[in-house]
Amino acid sequence: MGVSTNTILQIQNLEKIYPNGHHALKDISFDVVQGEFLVVIGLSGSGKSTLLRCINRLLNPSGGKILFQDQNITFSKGKRLRKTRSEIGMIFQHFNLIPRKTVLTNVLMGALSRTGILKSFFGIYSKQDRDNAYKYLEIVGLTGKANQRADNLSGGQQQRVAIARALMQNPKILLADEPVASLDPATSHSVMQYLKKVNQELGVTVVCNLHFLSLVRQYADRVIALKAGNLLYDGKPLEINEDWFKTIYGEEAVEVTIN
Repeated sequence: MGVSTNTILQIQNLEKIYPNGHHALKDISFDVVQGEFLVVIGLSGSGKSTLLRCINRLLNPSGGKILFQDQNITFSKGKRLRKTRSEIGMIFQHFNLIPRKTVLTNVLMGALSRTGILKSFFGIYSKQDRDNAYKYLEIVGLTGKANQRADNLSGGQQQRVAIARALMQNPKILLADEPVASLDPATSHSVMQYLKKVNQELGVTVVCNLHFLSLVRQYADRVIALKAGNLLYDGKPLEINEDWFKTIYGEEAVEVTIN
């Protein structure tokens, strides 16, 4: 599936100030198009994680607007917030799996918003959810791993379980916060390839935080760069030349390539 011309997410003048006074996001504005693979780059502390957590409302913005599918979700609460979160998948750096549970059980946890806590606790899932869980495990290359314990898998495999779990929500957009930061170079490419596959084959919009420009250039349709809470760059990955790299990461920074 290609990128459409429909805007799925609009960030308008977004601000986030933490209780300790730290100004993490400063007047951030950008749009995300349906089907796009957008990568956010910047130094640690630049505001990347704060941005994703504001989008899925794990954090409350201090100002500005977040429009998701033309709905203002900036300060949504209760049932409306739960519905919004059910349509926004999230992948974290450290996988957040239940180690002693099977791969299949971990994936099915992505259906929690439909199933409910009690049925999930007793492992009561619909045939449709179970069929989908196996389908998503196949998509992320884990066919045959369903009955293994999650903690018996490699780091890369665990992250792919986390992707399958997020897909169980049937998300309209998938947020990935440094999904390869804990992985070695070869495994990083594997996880990024499956994220790209989800983006292209299922048409799921992806917004992904990354450190390494070599990965950005290979997988992103578009990139935005943050520095000290400010938006510095919004454009094509291949247009980030050495001058832009120094501007984003600092004069002393040296680019590290993942082959």
